[in-house]
Amino acid sequence: MTIEREVTIAGQTYPVILSDENEALQAAKAAGRAIVGLWRENEEKQPADYSSCLYLITDPEDADETFLERVVRRHLALPWLIAETDRLIIREFSQDDPLEPASAEDADGTFSDWNKREEYRKHQYRFAECGLWALERRADGVLVGKAGLTDGELGYHIYEPFRRQGYALEACRAIVKYGFETLELDKIRICTKRSNTASRILAEKMGFVQVPSFCKDSIVFCMQRGYNNLYTK
Repeated sequence: MTIEREVTIAGQTYPVILSDENEALQAAKAAGRAIVGLWRENEEKQPADYSSCLYLITDPEDADETFLERVVRRHLALPWLIAETDRLIIREFSQDDPLEPASAEDADGTFSDWNKREEYRKHQYRFAECGLWALERRADGVLVGKAGLTDGELGYHIYEPFRRQGYALEACRAIVKYGFETLELDKIRICTKRSNTASRILAEKMGFVQVPSFCKDSIVFCMQRGYNNLYTK
C-alpha cells in the first residue's frame, strides 16, 4: 500500500510518501521526497526494507498534520517548532542561528562552534528528538537563550542581556508541559549547584520537589508526571 499525503509549510506544499512497498519507498527517496514506512503489525516478515525510513507507523491515520510537518522538516533539515509562549518561540536551532560567545556555560563549545553545533543538530535532534532548543523572542526574532530536555533533565541558559526578565520561567514551564504531554516522560529533574539561587527559586516556583543528592555541591529537584504542579500556570 502506498499513500501520498501533502503538508504545507510556510506557504509551500510538500509531498510525503507513506508505503510498505520497496519500490515506492526507493523511488520517493530518489526523487528527494520525504518518506514514512508503513509497518505491518503481527507479521514476522515485513514486505519492505525500512532501513531508509527514519519514521515507521502502523496506521496511516497516525500521520496527522503535525506529524507530517515534522517528517518534512527533518527531511529538509529545518528546525522543529517545540512550543510557543506569550513572548517566545521555542524551537530547534537552525544552521543560520548566530553562535553564542564562548563561555563557561558552553564549556565544550557545542553552541559557540558552528561545526559542533551542526553535529549536535544532526544527531541529538534526529535521534533523541529533544535536547537544548533556541529561545526566540517573538517580537523581533532575537535569540534570548536556550533551554530544553536532555535525558529527562531540564536545563536552560538565558544570555546575559536578557536575564531577570522572566524568560527562563516562561520557557521552562512550556518545556515541562511538552516533556510530559508530547515526550510522555514519567519524570523531569533539575540538577543545579547549591550556590545557584536563581535556579533553585525557579524549580520551586514550578512545583519541583527537592530529592536526595549524592553530590555535596549539587541540589536535585524532581517532578513526576501527573503531579499537581504549576507548569501550566
